[in-house]
Amino acid sequence: MPAHWIIVACRTPAEPSTARVSAWRALHRLGGLYLGPTVCLLPTRLADEAQLDRVRIRVEAAGGTFDILEIESFAPEAAINVEERYNAARAAEYGEIVERADGIIEELEREGRRAKFTFAEVEENEAGITKIRQWLRDVSVRDLFGCASRETAEAALRRAEARLAAFVEETIAREGDDHDVSDVAGPDLRLLGGGQ
Repeated sequence: MPAHWIIVACRTPAEPSTARVSAWRALHRLGGLYLGPTVCLLPTRLADEAQLDRVRIRVEAAGGTFDILEIESFAPEAAINVEERYNAARAAEYGEIVERADGIIEELEREGRRAKFTFAEVEENEAGITKIRQWLRDVSVRDLFGCASRETAEAALRRAEARLAAFVEETIAREGDDHDVSDVAGPDLRLLGGGQ
């Protein structure tokens, strides 16, 4: 029977903390569920061998150890517990996505009240939404058990995208109202248009 999960036991020296922090981030990005400070449970479907090997090399280069143990199955109660903990970890990530999306909406509302309809503001918030969109894709890949919070995060992103679209439209409309074309182009525009 093939393994469904792996346990990664990763021990690093206390100093410098670079290898420990790097391993912690990499294993979380892969969908790892930490069972303790140095032990991580990872679904084999998400266990990218090349990434795990890079982590192992960094950990061992820092003087640490990196062991992988395969798990074929859990007892029924343990399987339920793992799924609940795994979904709780995804729910926390989705909650952060909702918070960031709501933050963009609040930012756009605040700047709208201040009539700060600028290209810089649009560009800043487009970059923020792009990051949230990518983050949502990454978390969705790790969401193996259908966490209910995913729909809430997707809805929050749609609200932020809609608010940004309205802000962009308002920015474009105001930019056209703020400047007469002849003020910007001067007499050369009249020559191009065939005027006097």
